[in-house]
Amino acid sequence: MKYSKLVLLALLLSVVVMATAQNNDPVVIKINKEEIKLSEFKNTFAKNNNLQTTTKADLDNYIDLYVDFRLKYAEALALQLDTITRLQNELAGYREQAASQYLTDKEVDEKIINEACERMKYDIRACHILKQVNRDAAPADTLAAYNEIMKIRKRILNGEDFATVAKETSDDPSAPDKKSAGGELIQYGNHGDLGYFTVFDLVYSFESGAYSTPVGTLSMPIRSEFGYHLIYVKDKKPALGKCRVTQIMMPFSHNRNLTESERDLDAKKAEKAIKEAYQDLLNGMNFDSVKVKYMGEAANAELPLFGCNRFDGDFIQPIYSLKAGEYSQPVKTIYGWHIIKLLETHPVVIDNNTKASIKSKIMRDSRSNKSKEAFTERVKKENNFVEYVNPKTKKSPVEDFYTALDSNIFIGKFRAEMVSHLTKKMFSIGGKTYTQQDFANYLELHPFTNLKQDELVNIVNFAYKRYIETIATDLENSKLETKYPEFAALMEEYKEGILIYELNDQKVWRKAETDSVGLQNFYETIKDKYKYPTRIQAVQVKCVDAATAKKAEKLLNKTNNLDIINAKLNKKSVTVVADEVVYWKGQNKDFDKICDWNTAGINKIYADKNENVLVKITGILQPSPKPLKEVKGSIISEYQNVLEQQWIEQLHKNNSIWVDKNTIYTILK
Repeated sequence: MKYSKLVLLALLLSVVVMATAQNNDPVVIKINKEEIKLSEFKNTFAKNNNLQTTTKADLDNYIDLYVDFRLKYAEALALQLDTITRLQNELAGYREQAASQYLTDKEVDEKIINEACERMKYDIRACHILKQVNRDAAPADTLAAYNEIMKIRKRILNGEDFATVAKETSDDPSAPDKKSAGGELIQYGNHGDLGYFTVFDLVYSFESGAYSTPVGTLSMPIRSEFGYHLIYVKDKKPALGKCRVTQIMMPFSHNRNLTESERDLDAKKAEKAIKEAYQDLLNGMNFDSVKVKYMGEAANAELPLFGCNRFDGDFIQPIYSLKAGEYSQPVKTIYGWHIIKLLETHPVVIDNNTKASIKSKIMRDSRSNKSKEAFTERVKKENNFVEYVNPKTKKSPVEDFYTALDSNIFIGKFRAEMVSHLTKKMFSIGGKTYTQQDFANYLELHPFTNLKQDELVNIVNFAYKRYIETIATDLENSKLETKYPEFAALMEEYKEGILIYELNDQKVWRKAETDSVGLQNFYETIKDKYKYPTRIQAVQVKCVDAATAKKAEKLLNKTNNLDIINAKLNKKSVTVVADEVVYWKGQNKDFDKICDWNTAGINKIYADKNENVLVKITGILQPSPKPLKEVKGSIISEYQNVLEQQWIEQLHKNNSIWVDKNTIYTILK
């Protein structure tokens, strides 16, 4: 008996708890079989309204709009608008955009954005030496390149000049001087000096290597998609941002036929001239005057807005220490001698717009791979990823493709059936197993025709990594609605919006524009709202001079006929322009100056003697409806409102609606 009472008491308590829970979130709106709970209504309302300032009248108005919205959506579903392919594709496009925010590692994304913001505050000047090797090169080739770059590093640490070694050993084609077949100097190389740069200017791996190397030190080998780099950081300064400068320049000769001694003489002349120009500035001569004196009137020495990476590092360096209006001491670059005057600067600003721009750049930059890789690893871990490896040989099934594939993979002619003998399991994830044939089908659908031919091992490994990333992404994508309630709610909003827009278009907007009979009938009922005001009909004659105006006035006293007026006054040449015009007061200011609306009468003539213009009133038109073609836009707009109101009234009539306003009012408390 005691036990039975306890069970009964527990059951009663559970019923009370369930009833309390239901009362805490009661149904407040019923439309046919659809039930909307208080929490759902409140969340929808709070998205676009402030509960702190909302009145009961505001809430009543919103309830009406909300009910109308739900009625429209119910009709859209009843009409199966959600099965229209065009709308399904539109919804799929919205989903793809929304899903992209969930298919990355947000923590890594945030770190990358913060890293870019921090780097944006500084500009780096660095030199490098490159030893080329493909990212997916064979281990032996990679090791050889690494050993080579380490030997070069040792030479520099032992005291050899970086620029000299770079000119001699770097695989960067911009490093050595360019010479003709006969040995003449054509163009100076940069000897490894990349000048100043900031975030996003160079590939991410190189950028990271440069920003993590202290000024005045040489890095260990840095791996990029181009190979191994040694980076020597020459300078690091607070970001220049964007600036505009003008300059006095004494250029070096670009004549390729100069001998070494002639080239030296030319350089000395340029140096002498720039020093004289600088002395003129020190003596108080105006910068523009000095510029004209040494460069000529036609010299275009002002440079458009630029950033730190735009010009040679030696040219950029002195600008960092200048304020607007100041000029530098003479500066030598490979192009000549310069005196640089800073005109204006636009410093780096890091705000929400900057962060949005950074995020967009990251999506197109190799650093986004960090987020993709972290995301893929997380999905693999959450979904029990297992790769099938032969326990004896320790070989992965992907290695079978190293020898099974041929050059067809490079020309888009590979077909999965060419490797139909490969049927092993490759990996499983999320309870599904993927085989070698699945991978072969992926290779067929994703040819490598846009890549240079490389070792098949590298191609296969690259493709296999991408294949796993694709499977992991698709798996996570398929779970978004169940895994993230806010995503499911967003997609439901998109769906509702798209279907209701289509329904409005069919029932109201398009109908109002295409139903010509209905529109004409509606116009007849409201045309008196769109009337012309009182208008004057007149003959207006513009004359070339006062003498012609006198002749025109005499003629106007006899006739209103435009053909007669033009024929009489334009015999030998055009001396008048005569038109019939109709204006209401305020429509044409020039007409209002001539015509006195208070004294206007039939056949009355007014003249503007200053402008030689005459106006003869031929009629006064009383207010009348404007024709439909002139007010069609406004009529369509009103017709749409009427159609929508009729439609909503019909929806209310055809559906069962119940609203508990008193309970809804509690959200105001």
